[in-house]
Amino acid sequence: MMTVDVKLKLSDEVLEYLRHEVQNRKVPLDEVVSDVLADYFDEPTKDEILESIRQSLREGLAGKVRPVEDVLAELN
Repeated sequence: MMTVDVKLKLSDEVLEYLRHEVQNRKVPLDEVVSDVLADYFDEPTKDEILESIRQSLREGLAGKVRPVEDVLAELN
């Protein structure tokens, strides 16, 4: 991994979020920032989203579904 020194201007809300994550995770700020940036760039592409929707539709049409009551019961 390469180390790069960066100077950032952050809003109060973003800085508070990062501080909160530092306390929750009990890791240094630079590690939290690295994780947040990695998550940001791991967002699915448009093609990946469309393929996921297509796959869901195929499964639904094939009858691979569950009653919503069962799913909601698991969430409670």
